[in-house]
Amino acid sequence: MRKTLFVFTFFLFALSANAEKITVFVASSASNALKEVKDEFLKTRNKDDIELVFGASGKHYQLLKEGREFDMFFSADTAYAEQIYKDSLALTRPAVYALGVVALYSLDENLIKDGITSLVKQGQKIKHLSIANPKVAPYGVAATEALEKTKIYDVFKNKIVLGDNISQPVIHVDTGVAEVGIVAYSLVSAVNKPKGKALVIDNSLFSPLEQSFVITSYAKGTKKDLALAFYDFVLSDKGKEIIKKYGFNTK
Repeated sequence: MRKTLFVFTFFLFALSANAEKITVFVASSASNALKEVKDEFLKTRNKDDIELVFGASGKHYQLLKEGREFDMFFSADTAYAEQIYKDSLALTRPAVYALGVVALYSLDENLIKDGITSLVKQGQKIKHLSIANPKVAPYGVAATEALEKTKIYDVFKNKIVLGDNISQPVIHVDTGVAEVGIVAYSLVSAVNKPKGKALVIDNSLFSPLEQSFVITSYAKGTKKDLALAFYDFVLSDKGKEIIKKYGFNTK
């Protein structure tokens, strides 16, 4: 009995010794898509583990600079991934994993059905408009650009409710904090089974959201091997197929 227990314990130790885990930051806009990408990837690597941390790209870029050990960093734009590379904190050059799509979102379809320029007509019904904080979230920058290009920013500037990341405007609409949100379509596309209705905003109204990622310098030793394998899977046909499913475009 003791011999059997010893052999079993040794077997478990051997398995755990070969297992690896990486911690990956993912911009909130890609949270649902990357969860599925991760699950699909790990089907053939069931000894390994990938911890996903979600939030605003700007905030987590600062955390990375301060020493938070993310082995990979999936930004909601190109700028933060490029900066990580310039900071000599990346092992790979930035690669685009998704092209962001921006959408209006509301529980009341009538408020958004005629597009962003028609929001002015609904002004009295829209008490609050939620967007992500442009200081830390690229989708917040895109929302601001869209409002400014359609010349309606001044109409809504005193009604804007800021979210810490792009998931927050979705929550604000779903909970009634805001009547309308400008959000990542990837969070409210049909596959997400959203509570409300979404309408895609013309991408000519905001700067391209080329969402890029890098393997950081924290991915060392065997962690680097797992990170490189996940990197390749994200950019594979299967990875792109999953990402598109959530409403992104891909290159």
